[in-house]
Amino acid sequence: MIVFLSRNSLSYFQSYKDYFVAIYLIFLGFPAGDLLLMASSSSKLQTISIQIIVTSGSLIAIIWGYVATKLYVYPETFSPRRLISRPFRPIFLAYVLYLLPMILALIDGWVDPLAITSTSIQATYPFDNITLPSSTVSVLLVGMGLGVVTVFTSYPLAVLSRRRALVRDREVRRALRLIASSFGVISLASVLGFGLLAFGQNVLGPANFLSVILIIVAVQAFRKPSFLKTFLGVVPSLQSSPGASHYDQMLLIHGPGDEKFGPIAKYILDGVNQRERVIYFHDGDTRLMLKGALRVPPLGSAYPSRGVLDDTPIEVVQELAAEAKTLGNEGLRVIVDYDDFIIRPLQKFVNHLTDPRWTSPDHHLHVLMAFNSTTFRGEEASLAELERKIRTLDLSEALDTFSSTVGLSHDEISGRKLLLEFDPQGDYERVFKSLLAETASNFERTVVFTRKDSLIYSLVERQPAAKIFVMTSRVSYPKMENENLFLLPTYDTSLLLDALNKTIEAYTGSAFTIIFDNISHLAFTLGTERTYSLVRQALELMISDQITAIFSMNSKAHDQKIMSTFENMFDLELVCEAGRSVPAIRKKITVPG
Repeated sequence: MIVFLSRNSLSYFQSYKDYFVAIYLIFLGFPAGDLLLMASSSSKLQTISIQIIVTSGSLIAIIWGYVATKLYVYPETFSPRRLISRPFRPIFLAYVLYLLPMILALIDGWVDPLAITSTSIQATYPFDNITLPSSTVSVLLVGMGLGVVTVFTSYPLAVLSRRRALVRDREVRRALRLIASSFGVISLASVLGFGLLAFGQNVLGPANFLSVILIIVAVQAFRKPSFLKTFLGVVPSLQSSPGASHYDQMLLIHGPGDEKFGPIAKYILDGVNQRERVIYFHDGDTRLMLKGALRVPPLGSAYPSRGVLDDTPIEVVQELAAEAKTLGNEGLRVIVDYDDFIIRPLQKFVNHLTDPRWTSPDHHLHVLMAFNSTTFRGEEASLAELERKIRTLDLSEALDTFSSTVGLSHDEISGRKLLLEFDPQGDYERVFKSLLAETASNFERTVVFTRKDSLIYSLVERQPAAKIFVMTSRVSYPKMENENLFLLPTYDTSLLLDALNKTIEAYTGSAFTIIFDNISHLAFTLGTERTYSLVRQALELMISDQITAIFSMNSKAHDQKIMSTFENMFDLELVCEAGRSVPAIRKKITVPG
Protein backbone atom coordinates (compact mmCIF):
# COMPACT_ATOMS: atom_id res chain seq x y z
CA MET A 1 0.00 0.00 0.00
CA ILE A 2 2.80 2.40 0.89
CA VAL A 3 4.63 1.53 -2.34
CA PHE A 4 1.42 2.07 -4.30
CA LEU A 5 0.87 5.51 -2.76
CA SER A 6 4.51 6.49 -3.30
CA ARG A 7 4.37 5.60 -6.99
CA ASN A 8 0.83 6.66 -7.72
CA SER A 9 0.71 10.19 -9.15
CA LEU A 10 -2.72 9.84 -10.66
CA SER A 11 -5.02 10.83 -7.85
CA TYR A 12 -7.03 13.90 -6.99
CA PHE A 13 -5.36 13.44 -3.59
CA GLN A 14 -1.83 13.56 -5.04
CA SER A 15 -0.79 16.54 -2.91
CA TYR A 16 -1.91 14.67 0.23
CA LYS A 17 -0.25 11.33 -0.45
CA ASP A 18 2.72 12.00 1.87
CA TYR A 19 0.32 12.33 4.79
CA PHE A 20 -1.36 9.03 3.92
CA VAL A 21 2.03 7.35 3.58
CA ALA A 22 2.91 8.67 7.05
CA ILE A 23 -0.40 7.35 8.44
CA TYR A 24 0.20 3.88 7.00
CA LEU A 25 3.80 3.81 8.23
CA ILE A 26 2.69 4.80 11.73
CA PHE A 27 -0.08 2.18 11.57
CA LEU A 28 2.65 -0.48 11.49
CA GLY A 29 3.04 0.29 15.19
CA PHE A 30 -0.27 -1.50 15.88
CA PRO A 31 0.71 -4.98 14.64
CA ALA A 32 4.26 -4.49 15.90
CA GLY A 33 3.00 -3.66 19.38
CA ASP A 34 0.54 -6.56 19.32
CA LEU A 35 3.27 -9.02 18.32
CA LEU A 36 5.50 -7.71 21.09
CA LEU A 37 2.59 -8.06 23.50
CA MET A 38 2.14 -11.72 22.55
CA ALA A 39 5.80 -12.69 22.27
CA SER A 40 7.20 -11.19 25.44
CA SER A 41 6.44 -11.98 29.08
CA SER A 42 8.48 -9.02 30.27
CA SER A 43 6.18 -6.49 31.92
CA LYS A 44 8.44 -3.65 30.79
CA LEU A 45 8.33 -4.72 27.14
CA GLN A 46 4.56 -5.22 27.35
CA THR A 47 4.18 -1.71 28.73
CA ILE A 48 6.31 -0.34 25.90
CA SER A 49 4.22 -2.27 23.36
CA ILE A 50 1.00 -0.64 24.56
CA GLN A 51 2.70 2.77 24.63
CA ILE A 52 3.70 2.22 21.00
CA ILE A 53 0.08 1.43 20.11
CA VAL A 54 -1.24 4.46 22.02
CA THR A 55 1.35 6.72 20.38
CA SER A 56 0.55 5.35 16.92
CA GLY A 57 -3.17 5.89 17.38
CA SER A 58 -2.73 9.46 18.63
CA LEU A 59 -0.35 10.43 15.80
CA ILE A 60 -2.65 8.91 13.18
CA ALA A 61 -5.59 10.85 14.60
CA ILE A 62 -3.60 14.12 14.57
CA ILE A 63 -2.43 13.65 10.97
CA TRP A 64 -5.83 12.52 9.70
CA GLY A 65 -7.52 15.55 11.24
CA TYR A 66 -4.86 17.76 9.66
CA VAL A 67 -5.48 16.21 6.23
CA ALA A 68 -9.25 16.63 6.60
CA THR A 69 -8.75 20.31 7.46
CA LYS A 70 -6.44 20.81 4.48
CA LEU A 71 -9.03 19.24 2.21
CA TYR A 72 -11.69 21.51 3.66
CA VAL A 73 -9.84 24.80 3.04
CA TYR A 74 -8.51 23.74 -0.39
CA PRO A 75 -7.46 25.55 -2.61
CA GLU A 76 -6.22 27.72 0.26
CA THR A 77 -3.06 26.51 1.91
CA PHE A 78 -3.16 25.17 5.47
CA SER A 79 -0.10 24.89 7.66
CA PRO A 80 0.82 25.07 11.36
CA ARG A 81 2.02 28.62 10.73
CA ARG A 82 -1.39 29.70 9.39
CA LEU A 83 -3.08 27.86 12.25
CA ILE A 84 -1.07 29.84 14.79
CA SER A 85 -1.56 33.15 12.96
CA ARG A 86 -5.38 32.78 12.77
CA PRO A 87 -6.36 30.45 15.65
CA PHE A 88 -9.92 31.80 15.96
CA ARG A 89 -10.99 31.15 12.40
CA PRO A 90 -13.89 28.67 12.90
CA ILE A 91 -12.34 25.74 11.03
CA PHE A 92 -8.93 26.32 12.66
CA LEU A 93 -10.48 26.58 16.13
CA ALA A 94 -12.41 23.35 15.49
CA TYR A 95 -9.15 21.58 14.59
CA VAL A 96 -7.43 22.88 17.75
CA LEU A 97 -10.30 21.54 19.87
CA TYR A 98 -10.08 18.26 17.94
CA LEU A 99 -6.40 17.97 18.91
CA LEU A 100 -6.97 18.18 22.65
CA PRO A 101 -8.08 14.57 23.36
CA MET A 102 -5.35 13.24 21.05
CA ILE A 103 -2.64 15.09 22.91
CA LEU A 104 -4.08 14.20 26.34
CA ALA A 105 -4.21 10.48 25.44
CA LEU A 106 -0.64 10.62 24.13
CA ILE A 107 0.64 12.31 27.28
CA ASP A 108 -1.36 10.05 29.62
CA GLY A 109 -0.04 6.92 27.92
CA TRP A 110 3.57 7.91 28.62
CA VAL A 111 3.41 10.00 31.80
CA ASP A 112 0.59 8.57 33.97
CA PRO A 113 1.98 5.55 35.85
CA LEU A 114 -1.55 4.20 36.38
CA ALA A 115 -2.52 4.40 32.72
CA ILE A 116 -0.80 1.12 31.83
CA THR A 117 -0.73 -1.85 34.20
CA SER A 118 2.37 -3.99 33.88
CA THR A 119 1.63 -6.64 36.50
CA SER A 120 1.72 -9.57 34.10
CA ILE A 121 -2.00 -10.27 34.17
CA GLN A 122 -3.43 -13.10 32.07
CA ALA A 123 -5.13 -12.01 28.84
CA THR A 124 -7.39 -14.37 26.87
CA TYR A 125 -7.21 -14.51 23.07
CA PRO A 126 -10.79 -15.70 22.34
CA PHE A 127 -10.24 -16.44 18.65
CA ASP A 128 -7.13 -18.54 19.39
CA ASN A 129 -8.46 -20.06 22.64
CA ILE A 130 -5.20 -19.33 24.50
CA THR A 131 -4.22 -17.31 27.57
CA LEU A 132 -0.94 -15.41 27.78
CA PRO A 133 0.66 -12.95 30.24
CA SER A 134 -0.09 -9.38 29.25
CA SER A 135 -0.33 -5.78 30.31
CA THR A 136 -3.55 -3.84 30.20
CA VAL A 137 -4.69 -0.23 30.17
CA SER A 138 -6.58 1.69 32.78
CA VAL A 139 -10.26 2.50 32.50
CA LEU A 140 -9.21 6.19 32.40
CA LEU A 141 -7.09 5.60 29.31
CA VAL A 142 -9.90 3.58 27.72
CA GLY A 143 -12.23 6.50 28.42
CA MET A 144 -9.77 8.84 26.75
CA GLY A 145 -9.64 6.42 23.87
CA LEU A 146 -13.41 6.62 23.51
CA GLY A 147 -13.12 10.41 23.46
CA VAL A 148 -10.41 10.18 20.83
CA VAL A 149 -12.58 7.88 18.71
CA THR A 150 -15.60 10.14 19.03
CA VAL A 151 -13.80 13.22 17.73
CA PHE A 152 -11.60 11.16 15.39
CA THR A 153 -14.74 9.87 13.71
CA SER A 154 -17.06 12.87 13.93
CA TYR A 155 -14.71 15.77 13.10
CA PRO A 156 -13.22 14.45 9.82
CA LEU A 157 -16.59 13.03 8.79
CA ALA A 158 -18.30 16.39 9.35
CA VAL A 159 -15.51 18.33 7.67
CA LEU A 160 -15.30 16.04 4.65
CA SER A 161 -19.08 15.95 4.35
CA ARG A 162 -18.96 19.73 4.04
CA ARG A 163 -16.08 19.43 1.58
CA ARG A 164 -18.12 16.92 -0.46
CA ALA A 165 -20.94 19.45 -0.69
CA LEU A 166 -18.52 21.86 -2.41
CA VAL A 167 -17.14 19.24 -4.84
CA ARG A 168 -19.11 18.63 -8.00
CA ASP A 169 -17.20 15.61 -9.27
CA ARG A 170 -19.06 12.46 -8.21
CA GLU A 171 -15.94 10.30 -8.16
CA VAL A 172 -14.21 12.68 -5.76
CA ARG A 173 -17.32 12.88 -3.57
CA ARG A 174 -17.51 9.07 -3.34
CA ALA A 175 -13.80 8.85 -2.59
CA LEU A 176 -14.04 11.39 0.23
CA ARG A 177 -16.96 9.44 1.75
CA LEU A 178 -15.08 6.15 1.41
CA ILE A 179 -11.90 7.48 3.03
CA ALA A 180 -13.78 9.15 5.91
CA SER A 181 -15.91 6.05 6.58
CA SER A 182 -12.92 3.69 6.46
CA PHE A 183 -10.94 5.68 9.01
CA GLY A 184 -14.00 5.99 11.22
CA VAL A 185 -14.45 2.20 11.38
CA ILE A 186 -10.70 1.74 11.93
CA SER A 187 -10.88 3.99 14.99
CA LEU A 188 -13.88 2.06 16.36
CA ALA A 189 -12.08 -1.25 15.89
CA SER A 190 -8.99 0.05 17.69
CA VAL A 191 -10.92 1.31 20.71
CA LEU A 192 -12.92 -1.92 20.87
CA GLY A 193 -9.64 -3.80 21.02
CA PHE A 194 -8.31 -1.61 23.82
CA GLY A 195 -11.62 -1.67 25.70
CA LEU A 196 -11.75 -5.47 25.80
CA LEU A 197 -8.07 -5.58 26.75
CA ALA A 198 -8.96 -3.67 29.91
CA PHE A 199 -11.21 -6.62 30.83
CA GLY A 200 -8.65 -9.31 29.99
CA GLN A 201 -9.85 -10.08 26.44
CA ASN A 202 -7.26 -9.48 23.70
CA VAL A 203 -8.82 -9.03 20.23
CA LEU A 204 -6.20 -6.57 18.95
CA GLY A 205 -5.10 -9.05 16.28
CA PRO A 206 -8.52 -9.29 14.55
CA ALA A 207 -9.02 -5.53 15.04
CA ASN A 208 -5.70 -4.86 13.31
CA PHE A 209 -6.60 -7.28 10.53
CA LEU A 210 -9.90 -5.47 9.98
CA SER A 211 -8.03 -2.16 9.96
CA VAL A 212 -5.65 -3.44 7.29
CA ILE A 213 -8.60 -4.45 5.11
CA LEU A 214 -10.14 -1.00 5.56
CA ILE A 215 -6.83 0.68 4.77
CA ILE A 216 -6.73 -1.26 1.50
CA VAL A 217 -10.26 -0.04 0.80
CA ALA A 218 -9.20 3.54 1.55
CA VAL A 219 -6.17 3.21 -0.73
CA GLN A 220 -8.48 2.18 -3.56
CA ALA A 221 -10.12 5.60 -3.25
CA PHE A 222 -6.90 6.98 -4.71
CA ARG A 223 -7.73 5.15 -7.93
CA LYS A 224 -11.30 6.38 -8.13
CA PRO A 225 -11.12 10.10 -8.90
CA SER A 226 -9.79 11.32 -12.22
CA PHE A 227 -6.02 11.35 -12.05
CA LEU A 228 -5.94 14.73 -13.79
CA LYS A 229 -8.01 16.59 -11.18
CA THR A 230 -4.93 17.94 -9.45
CA PHE A 231 -3.25 18.81 -12.75
CA LEU A 232 -6.25 20.47 -14.38
CA GLY A 233 -8.34 21.44 -11.40
CA VAL A 234 -8.92 24.64 -9.50
CA VAL A 235 -5.73 26.52 -10.33
CA PRO A 236 -6.20 30.05 -11.66
CA SER A 237 -6.33 30.06 -15.44
CA LEU A 238 -3.81 32.87 -15.55
CA GLN A 239 -1.00 31.56 -13.44
CA SER A 240 2.42 33.13 -13.65
CA SER A 241 5.26 31.91 -15.77
CA PRO A 242 8.23 30.30 -13.97
CA GLY A 243 10.48 33.32 -14.54
CA ALA A 244 8.21 35.89 -12.96
CA SER A 245 9.12 37.14 -9.50
CA HIS A 246 5.55 38.23 -8.67
CA TYR A 247 3.68 34.97 -9.08
CA ASP A 248 0.12 36.23 -8.59
CA GLN A 249 0.43 39.59 -10.28
CA MET A 250 -0.05 40.44 -13.95
CA LEU A 251 0.31 43.54 -16.10
CA LEU A 252 -2.13 44.12 -18.96
CA ILE A 253 -1.21 46.62 -21.67
CA HIS A 254 -4.07 47.53 -23.99
CA GLY A 255 -4.79 49.90 -26.85
CA PRO A 256 -6.72 53.17 -26.54
CA GLY A 257 -10.04 51.57 -27.55
CA ASP A 258 -12.39 49.23 -25.71
CA GLU A 259 -10.43 46.05 -26.50
CA LYS A 260 -9.52 45.64 -22.83
CA PHE A 261 -13.08 44.93 -21.72
CA GLY A 262 -13.35 41.54 -23.45
CA PRO A 263 -10.29 40.00 -21.73
CA ILE A 264 -11.08 41.69 -18.42
CA ALA A 265 -14.66 40.36 -18.56
CA LYS A 266 -13.29 36.83 -19.13
CA TYR A 267 -10.91 37.28 -16.22
CA ILE A 268 -13.77 38.38 -13.97
CA LEU A 269 -16.07 35.56 -15.10
CA ASP A 270 -13.35 32.97 -14.54
CA GLY A 271 -12.87 34.25 -10.99
CA VAL A 272 -16.60 34.23 -10.20
CA ASN A 273 -16.91 30.68 -11.57
CA GLN A 274 -14.12 29.61 -9.20
CA ARG A 275 -16.01 31.01 -6.19
CA GLU A 276 -13.60 33.90 -5.89
CA ARG A 277 -14.42 37.46 -4.91
CA VAL A 278 -13.66 40.00 -7.64
CA ILE A 279 -12.98 43.72 -7.13
CA TYR A 280 -12.67 45.93 -10.22
CA PHE A 281 -11.17 49.38 -9.55
CA HIS A 282 -12.13 51.45 -12.59
CA ASP A 283 -10.67 54.85 -13.51
CA GLY A 284 -13.87 56.38 -14.81
CA ASP A 285 -17.03 58.14 -13.76
CA THR A 286 -18.63 54.96 -12.40
CA ARG A 287 -19.57 54.83 -8.74
CA LEU A 288 -21.17 51.40 -8.99
CA MET A 289 -20.77 49.33 -5.83
CA LEU A 290 -22.17 45.84 -6.17
CA LYS A 291 -22.78 43.33 -3.42
CA GLY A 292 -21.86 39.71 -3.83
CA ALA A 293 -18.99 38.19 -5.81
CA LEU A 294 -18.29 41.31 -7.92
CA ARG A 295 -17.80 44.89 -6.78
CA VAL A 296 -16.80 47.87 -8.97
CA PRO A 297 -15.49 50.74 -6.83
CA PRO A 298 -13.83 53.83 -8.37
CA LEU A 299 -10.06 53.94 -8.60
CA GLY A 300 -10.17 57.01 -6.39
CA SER A 301 -11.18 54.85 -3.43
CA ALA A 302 -7.73 53.24 -3.62
CA TYR A 303 -5.87 56.42 -4.65
CA PRO A 304 -7.74 59.21 -2.79
CA SER A 305 -4.92 61.71 -3.40
CA ARG A 306 -4.14 61.35 -7.08
CA GLY A 307 -0.82 63.18 -6.90
CA VAL A 308 0.37 61.45 -3.74
CA LEU A 309 1.75 57.92 -3.60
CA ASP A 310 1.56 56.05 -0.30
CA ASP A 311 0.58 52.59 1.00
CA THR A 312 -3.17 53.24 0.86
CA PRO A 313 -3.85 51.11 -2.29
CA ILE A 314 -1.91 48.13 -0.91
CA GLU A 315 -3.63 48.43 2.47
CA VAL A 316 -7.04 48.57 0.76
CA VAL A 317 -6.28 45.40 -1.19
CA GLN A 318 -5.02 43.62 1.94
CA GLU A 319 -8.21 44.54 3.78
CA LEU A 320 -10.29 43.21 0.88
CA ALA A 321 -8.30 39.97 0.95
CA ALA A 322 -8.96 39.56 4.68
CA GLU A 323 -12.65 40.26 4.09
CA ALA A 324 -12.82 37.65 1.33
CA LYS A 325 -11.30 35.02 3.63
CA THR A 326 -13.73 35.89 6.40
CA LEU A 327 -16.65 35.50 4.00
CA GLY A 328 -15.37 32.09 2.91
CA ASN A 329 -14.43 32.96 -0.68
CA GLU A 330 -11.97 30.64 -2.40
CA GLY A 331 -9.81 33.61 -3.34
CA LEU A 332 -9.74 37.27 -4.29
CA ARG A 333 -9.09 38.81 -7.71
CA VAL A 334 -8.37 42.51 -7.89
CA ILE A 335 -8.37 44.36 -11.21
CA VAL A 336 -6.82 47.81 -10.99
CA ASP A 337 -7.74 49.56 -14.26
CA TYR A 338 -5.30 52.48 -14.34
CA ASP A 339 -5.99 53.31 -18.02
CA ASP A 340 -3.70 56.37 -18.48
CA PHE A 341 -3.46 57.12 -14.74
CA ILE A 342 0.15 57.51 -13.61
CA ILE A 343 2.03 59.12 -10.72
CA ARG A 344 5.44 60.70 -10.99
CA PRO A 345 8.30 60.33 -10.34
CA LEU A 346 7.87 57.27 -12.50
CA GLN A 347 10.54 55.17 -10.80
CA LYS A 348 8.72 55.52 -7.49
CA PHE A 349 5.49 54.46 -9.20
CA VAL A 350 7.22 51.40 -10.69
CA ASN A 351 8.50 50.43 -7.23
CA HIS A 352 4.96 50.84 -5.94
CA LEU A 353 3.51 48.54 -8.63
CA THR A 354 6.13 45.85 -8.01
CA ASP A 355 5.78 45.90 -4.21
CA PRO A 356 5.44 42.24 -3.10
CA ARG A 357 2.70 43.22 -0.63
CA TRP A 358 0.23 43.39 -3.52
CA THR A 359 -0.10 39.60 -3.34
CA SER A 360 -0.14 36.97 -0.61
CA PRO A 361 2.25 34.06 0.03
CA ASP A 362 -0.61 31.54 0.05
CA HIS A 363 -1.71 32.50 -3.52
CA HIS A 364 -5.10 33.57 -2.17
CA LEU A 365 -4.84 37.00 -3.82
CA HIS A 366 -4.39 37.71 -7.55
CA VAL A 367 -3.92 41.21 -8.92
CA LEU A 368 -4.32 42.35 -12.53
CA MET A 369 -3.06 45.86 -13.38
CA ALA A 370 -4.29 47.32 -16.68
CA PHE A 371 -2.65 50.28 -18.47
CA ASN A 372 -3.28 52.11 -21.71
CA SER A 373 -0.36 51.53 -24.12
CA THR A 374 0.10 55.31 -24.43
CA THR A 375 0.79 55.68 -20.70
CA PHE A 376 4.42 54.63 -21.00
CA ARG A 377 5.10 56.35 -24.32
CA GLY A 378 8.60 57.79 -24.06
CA GLU A 379 9.12 55.79 -20.85
CA GLU A 380 10.02 52.47 -22.43
CA ALA A 381 12.76 51.81 -19.87
CA SER A 382 10.22 51.93 -17.01
CA LEU A 383 7.85 49.64 -18.90
CA ALA A 384 10.70 47.20 -19.59
CA GLU A 385 11.51 47.13 -15.87
CA LEU A 386 7.87 46.34 -15.08
CA GLU A 387 7.81 43.54 -17.64
CA ARG A 388 10.92 42.00 -16.13
CA LYS A 389 9.29 41.83 -12.72
CA ILE A 390 5.62 41.22 -13.58
CA ARG A 391 4.28 38.87 -16.22
CA THR A 392 2.82 41.01 -18.97
CA LEU A 393 0.16 40.54 -21.65
CA ASP A 394 0.35 43.19 -24.35
CA LEU A 395 -3.04 43.33 -26.05
CA SER A 396 -1.94 46.27 -28.19
CA GLU A 397 0.32 43.90 -30.13
CA ALA A 398 -0.86 40.34 -29.52
CA LEU A 399 -4.66 40.41 -29.77
CA ASP A 400 -6.02 38.03 -32.44
CA THR A 401 -2.63 37.81 -34.19
CA PHE A 402 -3.11 34.19 -35.22
CA SER A 403 -6.65 34.69 -36.54
CA SER A 404 -5.72 37.81 -38.49
CA THR A 405 -2.73 36.02 -39.97
CA VAL A 406 -5.05 33.54 -41.68
CA GLY A 407 -7.58 36.23 -42.59
CA LEU A 408 -10.25 35.36 -40.00
CA SER A 409 -11.43 36.83 -36.71
CA HIS A 410 -10.88 35.19 -33.34
CA ASP A 411 -14.59 34.37 -33.12
CA GLU A 412 -14.44 32.67 -36.51
CA ILE A 413 -11.49 30.52 -35.43
CA SER A 414 -12.86 29.73 -31.95
CA GLY A 415 -14.45 26.31 -31.65
CA ARG A 416 -13.09 25.06 -34.98
CA LYS A 417 -10.97 21.97 -35.59
CA LEU A 418 -7.92 22.85 -37.67
CA LEU A 419 -5.24 20.77 -39.37
CA LEU A 420 -1.97 22.68 -39.65
CA GLU A 421 0.14 21.15 -42.42
CA PHE A 422 3.71 22.36 -42.16
CA ASP A 423 6.90 22.10 -44.17
CA PRO A 424 9.86 21.58 -41.78
CA GLN A 425 11.75 24.14 -43.88
CA GLY A 426 8.99 26.73 -43.49
CA ASP A 427 8.41 29.34 -40.79
CA TYR A 428 5.74 27.42 -38.89
CA GLU A 429 7.32 28.48 -35.57
CA ARG A 430 5.96 31.98 -36.10
CA VAL A 431 2.46 30.58 -36.65
CA PHE A 432 2.51 28.77 -33.32
CA LYS A 433 3.93 31.83 -31.57
CA SER A 434 1.02 33.91 -32.82
CA LEU A 435 -1.44 31.19 -31.80
CA LEU A 436 -0.09 31.05 -28.24
CA ALA A 437 -0.04 34.86 -28.03
CA GLU A 438 -3.67 35.02 -29.10
CA THR A 439 -4.89 32.48 -26.55
CA ALA A 440 -3.00 34.31 -23.78
CA SER A 441 -4.35 37.70 -24.89
CA ASN A 442 -7.89 36.36 -24.79
CA PHE A 443 -7.32 34.88 -21.31
CA GLU A 444 -7.95 31.35 -22.55
CA ARG A 445 -6.39 28.14 -21.34
CA THR A 446 -4.08 26.21 -23.64
CA VAL A 447 -3.59 22.44 -23.43
CA VAL A 448 -0.75 20.95 -25.47
CA PHE A 449 0.04 17.32 -26.32
CA THR A 450 3.64 17.26 -27.51
CA ARG A 451 7.16 15.82 -27.08
CA LYS A 452 10.05 17.36 -25.19
CA ASP A 453 12.24 17.47 -28.30
CA SER A 454 9.56 19.33 -30.25
CA LEU A 455 9.71 22.99 -31.22
CA ILE A 456 6.20 23.44 -29.79
CA TYR A 457 7.36 22.32 -26.34
CA SER A 458 10.01 25.04 -26.17
CA LEU A 459 7.42 27.65 -27.18
CA VAL A 460 4.67 26.58 -24.78
CA GLU A 461 6.89 25.87 -21.76
CA ARG A 462 6.54 29.44 -20.47
CA GLN A 463 3.06 30.07 -21.82
CA PRO A 464 0.59 31.52 -19.27
CA ALA A 465 -2.24 29.14 -18.38
CA ALA A 466 -0.75 26.29 -20.47
CA LYS A 467 -0.98 22.65 -19.42
CA ILE A 468 1.52 20.40 -21.17
CA PHE A 469 1.11 16.68 -21.74
CA VAL A 470 4.43 15.24 -22.84
CA MET A 471 4.11 12.00 -24.79
CA THR A 472 7.09 9.81 -24.05
CA SER A 473 8.16 6.16 -24.14
CA ARG A 474 10.03 6.58 -20.84
CA VAL A 475 6.96 6.06 -18.68
CA SER A 476 4.44 3.22 -18.68
CA TYR A 477 1.78 5.10 -16.70
CA PRO A 478 0.77 8.79 -16.42
CA LYS A 479 3.04 10.81 -14.16
CA MET A 480 2.75 14.41 -13.01
CA GLU A 481 6.13 16.16 -13.09
CA ASN A 482 4.91 19.53 -11.84
CA GLU A 483 1.74 21.65 -11.78
CA ASN A 484 2.03 22.39 -15.52
CA LEU A 485 3.71 19.26 -16.91
CA PHE A 486 2.30 15.74 -17.15
CA LEU A 487 3.94 12.70 -18.74
CA LEU A 488 1.87 10.25 -20.80
CA PRO A 489 3.02 6.96 -22.36
CA THR A 490 3.11 7.38 -26.14
CA TYR A 491 2.06 3.83 -26.95
CA ASP A 492 -1.08 3.74 -24.81
CA THR A 493 -3.70 5.58 -26.89
CA SER A 494 -6.41 4.84 -24.32
CA LEU A 495 -4.53 6.91 -21.75
CA LEU A 496 -4.03 9.71 -24.27
CA LEU A 497 -7.76 9.79 -24.96
CA ASP A 498 -8.56 9.56 -21.26
CA ALA A 499 -6.32 12.56 -20.60
CA LEU A 500 -8.09 14.46 -23.36
CA ASN A 501 -11.54 13.49 -22.07
CA LYS A 502 -10.73 14.52 -18.50
CA THR A 503 -9.35 17.82 -19.80
CA ILE A 504 -12.63 18.52 -21.58
CA GLU A 505 -14.59 17.59 -18.43
CA ALA A 506 -12.42 19.79 -16.20
CA TYR A 507 -12.81 22.84 -18.43
CA THR A 508 -16.50 22.43 -19.24
CA GLY A 509 -18.05 25.84 -19.70
CA SER A 510 -14.76 27.55 -20.56
CA ALA A 511 -13.31 28.36 -23.96
CA PHE A 512 -9.87 26.83 -24.43
CA THR A 513 -7.46 25.65 -27.11
CA ILE A 514 -5.96 22.18 -27.58
CA ILE A 515 -2.79 21.77 -29.63
CA PHE A 516 -1.92 18.23 -30.70
CA ASP A 517 1.69 18.02 -31.90
CA ASN A 518 2.33 16.16 -34.12
CA ILE A 519 0.34 13.56 -36.04
CA SER A 520 3.25 12.55 -38.26
CA HIS A 521 5.40 11.46 -35.34
CA LEU A 522 2.53 9.38 -33.98
CA ALA A 523 1.93 7.82 -37.40
CA PHE A 524 5.52 6.57 -37.51
CA THR A 525 5.39 5.47 -33.85
CA LEU A 526 1.97 3.85 -33.67
CA GLY A 527 1.19 3.23 -37.32
CA THR A 528 -1.09 5.17 -39.63
CA GLU A 529 -4.27 3.24 -38.80
CA ARG A 530 -3.90 3.60 -35.02
CA THR A 531 -3.07 7.27 -35.40
CA TYR A 532 -6.09 7.85 -37.64
CA SER A 533 -8.31 6.12 -35.09
CA LEU A 534 -6.78 8.21 -32.28
CA VAL A 535 -7.36 11.50 -34.13
CA ARG A 536 -10.91 10.53 -35.10
CA GLN A 537 -11.83 9.62 -31.52
CA ALA A 538 -10.15 12.78 -30.22
CA LEU A 539 -12.21 14.94 -32.59
CA GLU A 540 -15.37 13.15 -31.52
CA LEU A 541 -14.58 14.07 -27.91
CA MET A 542 -13.97 17.71 -28.87
CA ILE A 543 -17.39 18.31 -30.37
CA SER A 544 -18.00 21.39 -28.20
CA ASP A 545 -17.90 24.77 -29.96
CA GLN A 546 -15.91 26.11 -27.01
CA ILE A 547 -12.92 23.93 -27.86
CA THR A 548 -10.52 25.15 -30.53
CA ALA A 549 -8.32 22.27 -31.69
CA ILE A 550 -5.16 22.49 -33.79
CA PHE A 551 -3.50 19.26 -35.00
CA SER A 552 -0.14 19.67 -36.72
CA MET A 553 1.16 17.34 -39.44
CA ASN A 554 4.37 17.25 -41.48
CA SER A 555 3.06 17.46 -45.06
CA LYS A 556 6.40 16.28 -46.49
CA ALA A 557 6.42 13.05 -44.49
CA HIS A 558 3.38 11.42 -46.14
CA ASP A 559 1.98 10.77 -49.58
CA GLN A 560 -1.12 12.61 -50.77
CA LYS A 561 -3.44 9.67 -50.05
CA ILE A 562 -2.55 9.67 -46.33
CA MET A 563 -2.75 13.46 -46.18
CA SER A 564 -6.21 13.43 -47.73
CA THR A 565 -7.39 10.81 -45.24
CA PHE A 566 -6.58 13.10 -42.33
CA GLU A 567 -7.67 16.33 -44.08
CA ASN A 568 -11.24 15.07 -44.46
CA MET A 569 -11.72 15.06 -40.68
CA PHE A 570 -11.10 18.78 -40.12
CA ASP A 571 -13.06 22.02 -40.56
CA LEU A 572 -10.12 23.96 -41.90
CA GLU A 573 -6.68 23.26 -43.30
CA LEU A 574 -3.81 25.69 -42.86
CA VAL A 575 -0.76 25.06 -45.02
CA CYS A 576 2.64 26.47 -43.95
CA GLU A 577 4.87 26.18 -47.00
CA ALA A 578 8.55 27.05 -47.26
CA GLY A 579 9.04 30.60 -48.49
CA ARG A 580 5.60 31.80 -47.34
CA SER A 581 5.22 34.08 -44.33
CA VAL A 582 1.45 33.55 -44.10
CA PRO A 583 -0.27 30.14 -44.03
CA ALA A 584 -2.54 29.34 -46.95
CA ILE A 585 -6.13 28.36 -46.23
CA ARG A 586 -6.80 25.18 -48.16
CA LYS A 587 -10.51 24.90 -47.32
CA LYS A 588 -12.70 27.82 -46.21
CA ILE A 589 -15.14 27.31 -43.35
CA THR A 590 -18.73 28.42 -43.26
CA VAL A 591 -19.30 30.95 -40.53
CA PRO A 592 -22.91 31.34 -39.34
CA GLY A 593 -24.33 34.75 -40.18
